[in-house]
Formats: sequence, structure tokens, C-alpha cells
Amino acid sequence: MRSTPRSLRSLRSLLVISTMALAGCANPFMDNYVGGRQELEGTPVRVFKEIKSTRLGVSKFSKKMEIGQLPGDDEALATAEEVGASAYWWRYAPTFSASDESARMGAGDGMVGSTPAFGPALGEKAFKWYDFEAVFYANPPVKKP
Repeated sequence: MRSTPRSLRSLRSLLVISTMALAGCANPFMDNYVGGRQELEGTPVRVFKEIKSTRLGVSKFSKKMEIGQLPGDDEALATAEEVGASAYWWRYAPTFSASDESARMGAGDGMVGSTPAFGPALGEKAFKWYDFEAVFYANPPVKKP
């Protein structure tokens, strides 16, 4: 039986560990990206409103808040870099659905509307799901003179 060189075994182990680590840290902006790709030229610019420019692609998804964590600008920027976008815009908004808790019974005293243990609340609604939308642009924003 032929033995595998030590460096090759180490490389295989590193690849397996890296793949497993990345599987747990998926980027929902990239996972839901629909559009083209181009070569990256510089750092993508974040714009804070949609602009009139050539769209490279879009990403839309809903995400449940888990332990107070939601995807943010780091994930959107990573997607913009991966697809070669020159600019990107993204936003999120709470989803109003049956999965949101409108009110809960208080323990023992029959009161309705106790504060939710996790997630931001508005009135008696506790938001657990959010809709995300991102647009990735092929060209940088045009500066007005």
C-alpha cells in the first residue's frame, strides 16, 4: 500500500475542516443571488437608496432572527465583491405574519402582552422574521456636478 505524503494529508484535513466551517456560515445574500458576474474593479460602494444604473443582479430572502443575529453589511459587501459589483444597495424590514407573536399570556396573573424574550418588539408584536432585498450594480454611482 502506498503511503500519502504528510503534507498532502494535512492539506486534505484542512480542506475538510474549512468546508465544514463554511457550511455553518452561509451568506444568505449570496445564496439567494440571481444575476450576472463581472470582474471586480476596486471596492464596491454602498449606496443608501436605489440608483438608476445597470443592475448586475438582485438578492431577496426572508430570514428568522436567531440569537439576535441578522445578516448585515458585511455579508452584502462580501456578495458584491464576489459577483464583481461596483455598487450595492440593501435593506430589510420586519415581516408581519402568523409566526409573529401578537401577545402572550403572563405567568399566572392572566395578563396579556408580556415582553418577548428575544427580538425587537413594537407594541405587542414581536418580530422574528425579516424580509431582505439587495441590488448589485454593474457600474459605480454617477456623482452629480
